[in-house]
Amino acid sequence: MTSSEPFTGERATILTHYYRAMVSRADTWRMRMDATTNWAIGATAAVISFSLGNTAVPHYGVFIASLMTWSFLLLEARRLTFYHLWQQRVLLLERGLVRPALLAGVSDGEPAGVMDPDDFRRALDPHLGRTIPSMPLWKAAARRLRRVYLYLFAVQLIAWLLKLSSDPTPATALSEIGARAHVAGLSGFVVMALVGVGFATAVVAAAILGRRDRRPEDGKTR
Repeated sequence: MTSSEPFTGERATILTHYYRAMVSRADTWRMRMDATTNWAIGATAAVISFSLGNTAVPHYGVFIASLMTWSFLLLEARRLTFYHLWQQRVLLLERGLVRPALLAGVSDGEPAGVMDPDDFRRALDPHLGRTIPSMPLWKAAARRLRRVYLYLFAVQLIAWLLKLSSDPTPATALSEIGARAHVAGLSGFVVMALVGVGFATAVVAAAILGRRDRRPEDGKTR
């Protein structure tokens, strides 16, 4: 059977239901990811509003939003690994089955961009029966940092600096802001240095570890 040969009968029914099931699973995990993002945004907005609007709240109250955001990031990264598994399976079916079926008879010869049947079988075989994600959790976390969470941390950093510069009175010098940033036994400048290093590390991780891989056979990202 060639890649452009239409599927008929019982085979077509099985493939149709299988494709619909893969799309449904990918959609489910995509919605779970969106829900986690919404939780992180809502928590950040609530904590920052409460912290900036109440002078009795210490400056490190903003760190509560950061801790919650890190928790949501790890949760969403795990959900991304599952979404990636089902998304890759859907894309594989579209390239190996749906595209050839749609383009059969439209153009002369083999349609451009269609997978060879043997390549499709070899690519599909590792997917069959697999329910464990192949994407590492650290890569998923870096990718979500790159797309969403780095911006949330940037907002929290700005809010923290605003809190330091405005409470209890507007600061007139950088040294005054540094003095206000102390936490327990740590001096303010040490705390600011730790926060800066942490944010810089997140930026580097998002920029380097969060980059998409390229498949050598077709140059597309995954």
